Amino acid sequence: MLLVAAGCSRAFDPDVRTGSHLQLADGHPEMLYSAIAFIDDANQPVIDLDIDVVYGSLIYRERDGVFTAGVEIQTEIYRMIDESDDEFERVEMFRESIDVKETTSNITDSRDTFSYHERIPVKPGRYRVLVQLTDRDSGKSIRRRTNVTVYDPESEMPSLTHIKVHGYDQKDRDLFPLTTYSIPGRVDTIRFEYQVTRPEGSDPLAVRMRLVKFESDTLPARPMYVGSPSTDRGINYRVRDEIESQERILEQETGTITIEYETKRPPRGNYRFEVEIASTGDNSDNTQFRARDFSSMSSNFPYVINTREFAHPLVYLMRRNDHRDMMKIENRDDLKREIDRFWLSNLRDKDQASRVIEKYYQRVEQANKQFSNFKEGWMTDMGMVYILFGPPWYVDQSLSTVVWIYGYNQADPERVFYFRRTRVDSDVHPFEHYTLRRGRQYHNVEYDQVQRWLSGAILTRPI
Repeated sequence: MLLVAAGCSRAFDPDVRTGSHLQLADGHPEMLYSAIAFIDDANQPVIDLDIDVVYGSLIYRERDGVFTAGVEIQTEIYRMIDESDDEFERVEMFRESIDVKETTSNITDSRDTFSYHERIPVKPGRYRVLVQLTDRDSGKSIRRRTNVTVYDPESEMPSLTHIKVHGYDQKDRDLFPLTTYSIPGRVDTIRFEYQVTRPEGSDPLAVRMRLVKFESDTLPARPMYVGSPSTDRGINYRVRDEIESQERILEQETGTITIEYETKRPPRGNYRFEVEIASTGDNSDNTQFRARDFSSMSSNFPYVINTREFAHPLVYLMRRNDHRDMMKIENRDDLKREIDRFWLSNLRDKDQASRVIEKYYQRVEQANKQFSNFKEGWMTDMGMVYILFGPPWYVDQSLSTVVWIYGYNQADPERVFYFRRTRVDSDVHPFEHYTLRRGRQYHNVEYDQVQRWLSGAILTRPI
């Protein structure tokens, strides 16, 4: 018997899911995942496991123009045997080996993902799912876990599963699982799917669905030398606006009922899709609640494609007042001319300007993929520093602090950036959100780095 006893490292509401977040470890593979209990067509309980693996996080070998990498996915299923001690017994383990082959070298840096799906038959109960992803070439691994409650479809009590999220690709209309908090820009329609079990002879069930929007911070990071943030809350879960709602009464339907709810991807912001079921036959507080939080980012997130998406990140290279004036331009052609004027007035050589522009927006896209939480990654403090200075040379990390070092002297205050992990305004959903410890010593550092970008020196003298 293998016992697993481990508490959550951060507060967690079992009724509200946020989707997976990348947890980066230098040199290790990266994955996003989702594990949700459902009832299959044979009325048997299952756990649906969806995993997304980042191509560029793997080690590739090149031979005859073909780039090859390999990963092993090990899944362990533990069933709770003692709720009081949080003890679990392993009931199943299996491995899957996957080969990746591409003919373009871009795969080695790609932040795109490939997907793996597994449907695991289980018995009713409480489970812990552990997933280990190993790069077969480097031997390095990452482990992720989640808790899952599997309901008995034959129970005499109504039940409500957690919510699956799928997205429709706006180009080919394919429907695919969404494992992340951030909804990709290629998704134009979101599908929420869940199941309700209603035993025969039971009272009718009211199923209430709501889509709500939370008040949240949508501003880019402030200059590095400006004082401490006035607030770290990011999202104010206490201020919410109901966008859509729907109610359905289950009177004739019994057994396991699958319900789907589709909505167009909403405007930029942070949202929650809520489901509540309640018996209509008595006055008792007999309700169950599930929710899935998500964010809607810019229209092409995480990529930068349209004119306004090119204009927004220039805030780190322009005077803030000048940038505000530029963003007031509503006509797309006029805005594009203003962007071109900004770059070419500083970088007079078109070839050099082209290379600098490409480098800058590559950094913006990388920041989106690595640091997004309740807003696009380029808007975060880590995203700002990453865009201006690039990947850190060294990283030190503790429980609540991350230190980025750009140089060999770790005591140099102008080449070391301290980020403090902060909690958003919620007891149950602290994001992996870090704010920069700002200081006056960064005034000249930031100014000099901006000048490297505007002069083209960033191509030959990055720092």
